[in-house]
Amino acid sequence: MSTEAFSTREFRDALSSFATGVTVVTCLDANGEPVGATASSFNSVSMDPPLILWSITKTAYSADAFINAKHFVVNVLSAEQMATSNQFARSGTDKFADVEVEQGIGGVPTLPGAITFFECEAWATYDGGDHEIIVGRVKGLRSMAGSGLVFYRGAYATAEAIPTLAPTETNDVSHFIDNYLLYYMSRATHQMGEEFHQLVADDGLTTKEWRVLACLYNENSMSLADLAKRTMVDQTTLLELSIELQKQNMARVQQLDAGTKVTGTAAGQERVAHLIEDYQKAESNALEGLDSDASETLKTMLQRIIKNTD
Repeated sequence: MSTEAFSTREFRDALSSFATGVTVVTCLDANGEPVGATASSFNSVSMDPPLILWSITKTAYSADAFINAKHFVVNVLSAEQMATSNQFARSGTDKFADVEVEQGIGGVPTLPGAITFFECEAWATYDGGDHEIIVGRVKGLRSMAGSGLVFYRGAYATAEAIPTLAPTETNDVSHFIDNYLLYYMSRATHQMGEEFHQLVADDGLTTKEWRVLACLYNENSMSLADLAKRTMVDQTTLLELSIELQKQNMARVQQLDAGTKVTGTAAGQERVAHLIEDYQKAESNALEGLDSDASETLKTMLQRIIKNTD
């Protein structure tokens, strides 16, 4: 019996004042059958390595499956997926009945319609009282535009950004942003890349797979270290990714005395040829209003910044 100066009900009610996103976590059990559970106990842990955590009640029917799973996927639900949340929160039913799924890491099902997928490899589990805390290393992710589903004070809600300063307002913060180069670079990258990366996702590739195949499209063969710089992916993850592409005949991985080399294939080039055309159209639209000299000057300036900060 608790000796704290509050009841379990009071504690639960107090926690409900903290708005949380709603997720469905999925994995495969020991027999390879899909398992899923609605969870709002999701949080980030580390950026390097990329770690996340969530927790599950130890008495839950699916607890053993999640605790022993080698991989799991956190599906961050959209505001339109309340029914999905309810379905995976129920016990004693076939949670995947009439649910469309796609295959993620390790064959784990993902739920189309979610705004973000974190595909994880099991990292560690910890005792958390009546819950088990499960930590995963994020091996891949996909994120789409859309409003997330939120749970607040026992009811569903939706998350929308709160407008900050109106364009006509001025203060020291807006003056700083007006002259903040990194802000303009980040915003331009986000706005230009969001629509194109959605095309990549719709085509069945992750952003990292696209980067690798695009880098190999012309140069065809690169050292793992050079490819890591080009793709902005750490070498350990990149090697695993390249080996997976090799299984699909879209790349070749060679272990040489000088180090690991990754080589593109005709199948890899063919896989991204149409996406390269799509990107060139997106770039042309983004640079509308700039003449060719200005466009080349912009690229030269960015190359110089990359070199200066390498």
